[in-house]
Amino acid sequence: MKKIILSALVASATLIAADSAAVYKSGMLLPANGEAIYKKECIQCHAANGKQTSYTGSSRIKYAPINGLDAAKLAKELKDYRYGSVNKYGYGQLMKSTLIDLSYEEIDALAEYISTNIK
Repeated sequence: MKKIILSALVASATLIAADSAAVYKSGMLLPANGEAIYKKECIQCHAANGKQTSYTGSSRIKYAPINGLDAAKLAKELKDYRYGSVNKYGYGQLMKSTLIDLSYEEIDALAEYISTNIK
């Protein structure tokens, strides 16, 4: 009986680990993953290459290109957006709502990912 219960617990833990590895969510004590955060939070406005400057279907909505920015400067700016002290291009609230749940470690990982991988 103990072997069956132990086997069920191991199987459950394995399934839970497999599910959580596929989905990144802030605050789940996973290592910060800049790529996953970018794909989840940033790609819809800034595109895969970080160069999108307008929302598809509207020439009135403009975004700043972010590809190749310095990681340290970008991390500081993202943290400023997170706390609402920046409102560049009129997107302060949108950026704040996007970044509010990210930790410093996650913001640093995101900035590093954008700086080194988004060209």
